[in-house]
Amino acid sequence: MLYHVYCDESRQSKDRFMIIGGLLIDSQGVKEFNETMQKFRAEQRMYSELKWTKVTNQKLAQYKRFVDYFFALNNTDKIHFHCIIIDNHQTDHKRFNKGDEEIGFYKFYYQLLLHSFGKRYCREEENDRFMIHVDYRTTKYKLNTLKVVLNRGMKKKYSIETNPFVSVEPRDSKKSELIQINDIIIGAVGFQKNGYDLLAGTRDSKKELSKYIAHQAGLPNLQNDSPWGRDRFTVWNFRLKK
Repeated sequence: MLYHVYCDESRQSKDRFMIIGGLLIDSQGVKEFNETMQKFRAEQRMYSELKWTKVTNQKLAQYKRFVDYFFALNNTDKIHFHCIIIDNHQTDHKRFNKGDEEIGFYKFYYQLLLHSFGKRYCREEENDRFMIHVDYRTTKYKLNTLKVVLNRGMKKKYSIETNPFVSVEPRDSKKSELIQINDIIIGAVGFQKNGYDLLAGTRDSKKELSKYIAHQAGLPNLQNDSPWGRDRFTVWNFRLKK
């Protein structure tokens, strides 16, 4: 099986809790997803980039429609979502990352991709492969290094020696429907985890959409760990070493 994983991060530096999340879809499903999204865009007359920051009261119904399409696929196991939540107040880059926040950032990406995707979907004695697409960001580090480290981790921790991570490449979110949908979901997770849903003056549309996503996922909220045994939609609060 060849899987594509579309990733993005939210609230990396502004807030206490950062979210890194990804959507997993098999290679045959990507084209179908993009074609249906184009039809939805035409119906809803929404041609600009979909982003959590753009959710407004006027566009709430349209954003719900896109969320409904995601969950129609999620509930039939055609697309899965997994995210990791990191407490920025507990990260110690000086101690663990040589004072380099970028190293720490990619270590968290490693944790998400290795455990929530590699471990979960890579079957022993099968030729399962992962192509990782991350939203483009300015960095001095080569993404190929992350690929190498992920494959080493799969071998060391799970005895998978097939080098299942075949690529980690940047993508322009404006040209990727899947990264845009992922942005909406991790945006909702970060919105609730950082307590914005409790603040007066916050957009009602964002409060409503975050609750709607949690309900569709079968969760009481988006800030706590999802129940054990969930496969389609998971939230993982990462415990940092002290």
